[in-house]
Amino acid sequence: MRRLSAKAAAAVVAVTCLALVAASAALAALSADGTGLAGAAAKKLGLPTSAAATATGSSSVRVTWSAPSGDSAPPGSYVVRRTAPTSAVVCPSVSPSALQCDDTGLSASTAYSYTVEARLGDHWTSGQTAAVSATTAAGGTPNFLVEQVSTGTKTAGTAFSVRLTARTGTTADTSYAGNKTIAFSGPAASPGGTAPTYPATVTFTAGVGTASVTLAKAESATLAATEGSRTGTVSVTVEAAAPAALAFTSSSPSCASGSVVVPESSTFDSKVSRLDSYGNPAAPASSVTVTVASTLSVTGSPLTIAANASESSGSVSVARPGSNSGTDVTASASGLTSATCKLFKNP
Repeated sequence: MRRLSAKAAAAVVAVTCLALVAASAALAALSADGTGLAGAAAKKLGLPTSAAATATGSSSVRVTWSAPSGDSAPPGSYVVRRTAPTSAVVCPSVSPSALQCDDTGLSASTAYSYTVEARLGDHWTSGQTAAVSATTAAGGTPNFLVEQVSTGTKTAGTAFSVRLTARTGTTADTSYAGNKTIAFSGPAASPGGTAPTYPATVTFTAGVGTASVTLAKAESATLAATEGSRTGTVSVTVEAAAPAALAFTSSSPSCASGSVVVPESSTFDSKVSRLDSYGNPAAPASSVTVTVASTLSVTGSPLTIAANASESSGSVSVARPGSNSGTDVTASASGLTSATCKLFKNP
């Protein structure tokens, strides 16, 4: 066997020492960034727990999860991947305090699957959870399903509740939530000029909100609710409130302004009606006798408004006044505000 010289043996020892130093330095570097054996032992990273996917409409899914349990190191971030029907990294770096990820721009009526992964630093990962899935809602035009909370005829001046359900097509849109400015339209102002009243905003929870509405005109109308391109309607029938006043109606000429000019060789002819406080003709529960007073010749007085009728069956006829100072004709009945029409002759 050939023996090494002393100088060669010394060189071999030197090279071996340098290799050991280099290897030790490399191991220390790997351990420092969490990818070496020492880092693995010190930084065990568990899988996220309680992963779940929920469709939030026809084009979106929300993925939620909880932090790893047990002795896992706290993750620095999370990664959410869509695994089916297409693959994509949906949320590449979710904060540890968020624990949710929204995937949007999806197709309606489609099943989507996701996994969640915890990360620590640039290289240390937990691996992916088992896939969780959700199916998006059916597609269609955004709209409101508008319903009366309590069905039946409403009374003028009395508030009632309307339920609004946000939908996409015929599927409830549970992602529609918060305070929304809804534009209501359709019903008219009452004959006395009282406009409908609606809330400034409606609060929605999981797509459903309730609005308090007050209508003043006795009519059958279509109530519409609109927010942006989302709209819906419901039919509402309103009846008059309790009778409150008398009025001259169906008159020739009309006394709607409170006075009338009676042409020469003519008379003022009018029936008498009961009105509610909003000016709607109101049917009495029982017959009412109306007395008409005037300094002029009056025919047809007293008049009777029959039960369940809004207007007297007969009419009052007053001859044209002889002067132009204005002459009052007044109709009165017990418990009601009287009606007065001032008659003038032609100039």
